[in-house]
Amino acid sequence: MTVVFAVSALGKARAPGEFRASVREMRIVPLRALGPVAAAVPVLEALLVVAVWVPALTSWAFLLSFGLIAVFTAALASVLHRRIDTSCSCFGASRTRVGPAHLVRNAVLLAATAAGFAAALAAGGPGSVPVAGSLDPAGVSVALLGAVCVSALVLSTDLLADVFAGTGGAGRRTS
Repeated sequence: MTVVFAVSALGKARAPGEFRASVREMRIVPLRALGPVAAAVPVLEALLVVAVWVPALTSWAFLLSFGLIAVFTAALASVLHRRIDTSCSCFGASRTRVGPAHLVRNAVLLAATAAGFAAALAAGGPGSVPVAGSLDPAGVSVALLGAVCVSALVLSTDLLADVFAGTGGAGRRTS
C-alpha cells in the first residue's frame, strides 16, 4: 500500500493539472470543490504513506486507506456506469481510459489494505508495537516480496489494460 500511494501521490504532484482535469472530466466533484479536492488527494495519500509506519497510527492508516480506495472505486464505477470516456490519472499523466481493469486493480488494493488492517490488529491493535524478536524473518521476507509484486502489478494497470485490449500501449501518454 505504501509503495502504491507513494507513487500515486508523486505522480499527481508531478502532473497536478492532469489530475485536476481528470477529476473534472469524471464529473464526480462539484466545480467549486475541484481545486481543493485535487490538491487534497495527493497530500492525503502522502500522509497515509507515512502514517502506516507510525506504530500508533498503523491500524488507522490502513482503515483510512481502505476508505480512500473505496471512494476512488466508487468514483471509477460511476464513470463506467455513466459511460464517461476519460482517463483517471490515478498515478499521474495517463491517456488510458477508465475501464474494468481499474476496478480490478482497486479490488486488489482494497483486499491488501483490509489484510494490512487485520495484520495490524492481530499484532496487538491500534498503537501496539511488535517486539523485535516476535517477527519471523522468513514471514517478513515473503510479505515484502508479495507486496513488491502486487505493487508492481497495480502500478502497471494501465499498461496491462492496453496490452489485453490489443492497443499495445498506444493508449498511454509517453510523457
